[in-house]
Amino acid sequence: DARKWKSALDACLVSETVRDTTWGQLFVMDGRNATTALLPTEVMVRKGMGNTDDNMAVPEIQRTGAFTLPEDQPKFVQPGAAWKPFEGGWVTLLGTGVQGLRILQEERLRDQSSPCTPLKAQVILNASPLHAFLCLMSLARLEFDKKNEVPRPNSGQRASFRVIERVDDHMDIIHLVFRPLYLFPSWTSPRDFVLSATGGMKPDGTYVICFDSVRHSKCPPTPEYTRGDMHGVYTIAPRKRDPTSSSSNTPHECLLTSVVQVNPNGWVPLGPVPLLAHQGYGEAFAVSALLQILDIKDALDHERFILPALGSNGNPAQSAIVRDFGMMPPSPSFTRRMVDGDDGNGHDHSQSDDPFSYDFTYATNEATESKMDFHKQRGIATQPKPLPAHKWAQPDANSFRVRGKTYKTDKIKINAGNSIGRLFAVDVVRVDETMYTGFSTHPTERIQLGLERERQLKSKGLSSDMPPFIFVVNICLPGPPFYHGVFYYAIDDRSTIDGTDGTPSSKLCNQFFFGDSDEFRDSTFKLIPQIVEGNFMVRKAVGSTPAIMGTKLRQEYVTNNRYFEVILDCGSSSVATGVIRLSLGYAKTLVVDMGFLFEGNSETTLPERIFGCVRMKYPEFGTHLRKVEPPPSEQQRNYEERGGKLEMRVGE
Repeated sequence: DARKWKSALDACLVSETVRDTTWGQLFVMDGRNATTALLPTEVMVRKGMGNTDDNMAVPEIQRTGAFTLPEDQPKFVQPGAAWKPFEGGWVTLLGTGVQGLRILQEERLRDQSSPCTPLKAQVILNASPLHAFLCLMSLARLEFDKKNEVPRPNSGQRASFRVIERVDDHMDIIHLVFRPLYLFPSWTSPRDFVLSATGGMKPDGTYVICFDSVRHSKCPPTPEYTRGDMHGVYTIAPRKRDPTSSSSNTPHECLLTSVVQVNPNGWVPLGPVPLLAHQGYGEAFAVSALLQILDIKDALDHERFILPALGSNGNPAQSAIVRDFGMMPPSPSFTRRMVDGDDGNGHDHSQSDDPFSYDFTYATNEATESKMDFHKQRGIATQPKPLPAHKWAQPDANSFRVRGKTYKTDKIKINAGNSIGRLFAVDVVRVDETMYTGFSTHPTERIQLGLERERQLKSKGLSSDMPPFIFVVNICLPGPPFYHGVFYYAIDDRSTIDGTDGTPSSKLCNQFFFGDSDEFRDSTFKLIPQIVEGNFMVRKAVGSTPAIMGTKLRQEYVTNNRYFEVILDCGSSSVATGVIRLSLGYAKTLVVDMGFLFEGNSETTLPERIFGCVRMKYPEFGTHLRKVEPPPSEQQRNYEERGGKLEMRVGE
């Protein structure tokens, strides 16, 4: 019992650090408990699953019985089985030899109870068993799953899965989808499998994950896939301890073994084919399943390196992200301190992504008061019609990690706490040309309409919903077609921004909003991005590294005693233009969080606070968006002819 308590305590302590790794973040974001990956666990294999005597029968999922981890020899493999090299045939045609994967086949006679014999492969991974387990459980997750949309494997992956039901911390029911195979003389339809996936750690530190076909009411067969049957086991074994070397010199590596038995069903003949070294067509699908371990190996290998500038032969937009914005892949070390780099002026300028700028613990939290009674009122939040409410939200500002009070000496970041501003409206609109004069002064947009409504109500002795102060972030997306993303934040207490409440954030806001220096604004306004949901490689490229936008893009400002607008001209950077055009191709599959704040560089302006944040959900661009005509003014044309800074001080 004492050893169990110690194991549990150690697991809780380490889990706090694991959650800050790339795979740990994905693991936790999927709703799992990181502590369960660190404790030896009893996990059930359903009675009757993986038994070849029932002709690979597919049972209904049940939730009764005791949980026990399987032994190293899976039940669908005959006791005392011998293995022979799987050579020629599909190994040659599918290129597994070229990819460095050696496959073994169980030596047994073919019979009707086991039309496809089990295959096995092993690969050494340059990672700890824990890191490999988290990667295996998270890498191929389909992160975007719209209702009535056919799931497809993620980019660059042989197969991907979506979770149908989470039974507990150690068992999921998953839907695994594969790409189609070319089996001469034609392509086969892609296969899919509904599997119970159970996994955990054994007392010796080995991780075991078992897959068995089941039936589930939420995932019936579809015409797009042929439903197959599969039994499989992954084992992740740690290195043996070397008594002659210290633990600090022991390399982080483990042995990943995969054993699978697949019945592809459908029209595919399962008998041996002489021209294929007497291998059957069914074995081709088992080989395809084994090749998934190469996806795991590639992901873990890629994680150990800084993302290179790919040059002319690679993706120039991805190289540009690295060069100009410093958005690099997260570090694999889960013992890294909560620090990031900065340049000589104290600004964030990491050479690798800072996983501590976003905390997925709070990623599921969204504020509701910003859209309360959204369809019941007519006021500044609804006039003109904003972006539909299901397309945006105000995430929990605690998700963002910002500089703490003593950051300049210890580099420690903290959760941001509550935001200063309250998000009350989001506009994504199309325009004929970028409107550099902004939206806060536009006579038919929400601020000017709100001020006019306030004047009319005040003349009648009534109050309005116009906040004391509004901060507007206007992101100009270059075209054609041209778009503006405009985010409105209400300040209900002016003392939080004019310095009178005595807090460092209020003093910093006062200097930003009511000071005279654009240079200060350019060097202070900061953005923290985070892909909360979306393509894995997009998430890797964007990261969550803070960026001082005024050093990357041209920023313009519209100032007034009642509002302040910052205009981010993304078209002022050819790099940003290329990145945005690339990102638009993935936009419909993304959930993106953005945190806006003002950088603190001394104890008088620290700790930092998030001024406002926004979550954009699966944004769609096109002619369905509201169109905004330019204001009846010469300001736009004069600005473009002038080519200079725009700083409008209106109504002071």
